[in-house]
Amino acid sequence: MGVHSPYFVVSTVLWLLAIGVVTARSDPPKETNTRQQGRRAIERGLEFLRTDAAKWRKEHQCSTCHHGTMTAWAFAEARFQGYQIAEDAFADTTKWTKDRLLERIDLPRDERPGWSLVNTPALYLSIMAIGVPKQNAVSADELKRIAGHVLRHQEADGSWAWSSAPAKNRPPPYFESDEVATLLGYLALGPHVPSDPNVKSDVRDARARAAAWLAKTTPTDTTQAASLRLLVLAKEKVPGKPLNAEIDQFIGRQNKDGGWGQLKGSASDAYATGQALYVLSLISVKNDGEEMQRAVKFLIDSQKKDGSWPMTRRGHPGVTPSANVVPITYFGSAWATLGLMRAAPK
Repeated sequence: MGVHSPYFVVSTVLWLLAIGVVTARSDPPKETNTRQQGRRAIERGLEFLRTDAAKWRKEHQCSTCHHGTMTAWAFAEARFQGYQIAEDAFADTTKWTKDRLLERIDLPRDERPGWSLVNTPALYLSIMAIGVPKQNAVSADELKRIAGHVLRHQEADGSWAWSSAPAKNRPPPYFESDEVATLLGYLALGPHVPSDPNVKSDVRDARARAAAWLAKTTPTDTTQAASLRLLVLAKEKVPGKPLNAEIDQFIGRQNKDGGWGQLKGSASDAYATGQALYVLSLISVKNDGEEMQRAVKFLIDSQKKDGSWPMTRRGHPGVTPSANVVPITYFGSAWATLGLMRAAPK
């Protein structure tokens, strides 16, 4: 897949709101049922995220990119979508998420092997700020500081890297590849490019180097990378026909059950499906389309009683994945909740 711009020729709930009561005299339209089911799934998903994050925090103390960053992202999206999130819970969650990141975000790059890499929550919080209009989980000043960190941690070849370990030792999908990290870095710096093209900008130069790296890098066959490249195209304002062709190609990855798999043709799961729905919403694909509603139904039908979604660990080819499913279950449940909030809004 290519990108077509000058620089990218290659991009708790604490209490639930009451839902409407249906009388016994008539059955509601199917669409109403779907919307109600979607709301219930979202509310249960948010409650799972809250309680599981509280449990993780008590047992492990650290926020991490799953139980911290994804919780803050989901809560910010929930408030934007009109779900009631207690102010003190939201503030406490975002502070817990940011404290460890911001205490070191302004430091020079540590050049020691394994210490010199871009911070994952820095990338995720940047994308959250792009995706959630009028969010206040991360301030404009904090986002500027985060952008400085991202800028300092770009590799010499224009990419961003999550790990100095071989790719096979980086657990997918959340540490999928340098391609995914670079797409996130490119997007994260987007809001910090000066509007005047004649103004010299280190950020603009960094994105140009990232674009060049991505242009010569063969895209991996993952739904995550494909969705991010699609988001880049939309942010770069690629004209309708080329963008629509890429959207059609991406939707063509959808499985018969309505979900997306992490790899083309692999079994559908909450991580890939929720992320696909979220990105498609960000690029203004309408929620009432058949493909979007099939994905919504897949997520509604596959949610577990505790509000989470079932997930299995995936390893790179030849690698046996870890038996610990806690991180991927949280990531998958967060993405499913985020995707539903966009595709089955309140």
